Amino acid sequence: MPGFRAVLDGEQFPLRRWQILAVADDYGLDTRTRAKLEQIPDRRYVDAGDVMIALAMTPAHLAARTPL
Repeated sequence: MPGFRAVLDGEQFPLRRWQILAVADDYGLDTRTRAKLEQIPDRRYVDAGDVMIALAMTPAHLAARTPL
């Protein structure tokens, strides 16, 4: 099963958050990552990399990081 990034790479961009969430639901994304996707800003994303950057900046993702 490909990673979600690979799934997004196959999508037609730009996409809005609700469309990304629909793709996640169709893919069967795990609940933890889906919860992070719900926290990305509601805007147009130009490509999969744009989504991954937004995902890495969510409060849930940042809280899960261990300090250096």
